[in-house]
Amino acid sequence: MRAETVFSPRLLALWIVAGILTFACSLWFMTRGERQGRGADTVGPSAFSRSAIGYAGIAEILKQLGVTVVKSEADAAGKLDHGSILVLAEPRPETQSEETLHQQLAERHDVLLILPKWLGRESPDKPGWVEDVVTAPLSDAQWALDLALTGATVDRIYQDQHWRVNALTHDPEPDTPVQLIHAAGLHPVVASNDGILLGELTRSGRHIWVLADPGVIDNHALAQEANAEFAVALMNAIHPNGKVVFDETLHGYVAPTASPLKLLFEYPFVFATVQGALALALLFWATAQRFGAPETPPPALLAGKQGLIENGARLLDFAGHQPVIVQRYVEASVRDAARQLHAPRGLALEAMLDWLGRVGTARAVKVDCMALWQRMRALASDRRPDRTALLVIAQQTHAWRRMIVDGPARNSRPH
Repeated sequence: MRAETVFSPRLLALWIVAGILTFACSLWFMTRGERQGRGADTVGPSAFSRSAIGYAGIAEILKQLGVTVVKSEADAAGKLDHGSILVLAEPRPETQSEETLHQQLAERHDVLLILPKWLGRESPDKPGWVEDVVTAPLSDAQWALDLALTGATVDRIYQDQHWRVNALTHDPEPDTPVQLIHAAGLHPVVASNDGILLGELTRSGRHIWVLADPGVIDNHALAQEANAEFAVALMNAIHPNGKVVFDETLHGYVAPTASPLKLLFEYPFVFATVQGALALALLFWATAQRFGAPETPPPALLAGKQGLIENGARLLDFAGHQPVIVQRYVEASVRDAARQLHAPRGLALEAMLDWLGRVGTARAVKVDCMALWQRMRALASDRRPDRTALLVIAQQTHAWRRMIVDGPARNSRPH
């Protein structure tokens, strides 16, 4: 006996053509992806940017001095070796997740964190240049500083600075307002009476340098000889040997994707390829004609009380109402026990629990009903309460009600 197919041959052919076209369009979009990604900030504070607020200048100077410079567009920490330093240039809350930056600052490598200060808008006439520059919100700099050191504050001073502490021996000349840090736990490397320009943290044998004002190292700053000398001295001081790795994922740059066709057959993506092929084979098999009568499906609902209870329990479990049910069961048990023990009328729930607690103490009941209720309230307030803990509370509530009503001796009998 032949059964009818689920789809008509014409509809099945349309589905197959649509699937092939979707797959082909996916491959086309994957192969034409740009190197820097959609959200890349081409004029922002990146080592690719040649605008006034970019860092292409210091990257080029380091290359000319023989330093290996890496502009990382993926897995910057994996490109570091002994003696290298990771540069996190002006991270902002909207460009990178706080969890990712915390992880980078916790890795076993040296880090230079540059706090954000400027915002630039690209010029429509000169690509790669900024049309105008404004100061970023101070909260952005404070957010970046909190990633490295809690309890510290950043401020902007509208006057020239005299550097009373300068371990680099080259005095920088930042534009006003000068961005400075106030922190007791930050060792000053370059500082004035108003705050710290460059500070150092030492954690587990590694160093984290925090540069408060990027206006002494960015492209615009390097036009002044004093800032250029300071920037070179800074880089020579913080990395004795090794590479300087700029993490450009902070600014939206993404590494180019490998060949998608080759990627489909490489580990671990080959497993997804095999699963996709099996899914297509099962789809064709399920929509093809078959022989023989279909098997009789089991009944959707079981008859009798047991089936009704099991189906109701499954529905409640699927809807996630366990905390509400257990809370109502505990409350109903408390009120039932109070009724059977002739508690004073008109008691609120808290007063009723207190009265039952005194009765339980007098009857040598080991379970505390007030503690049960508080645990139930704590679990009910969680977004994902522990189901095992809810079951334990329900069991303990049942045992408590039997002991306080019937007594411990009678409760110990088999029931």
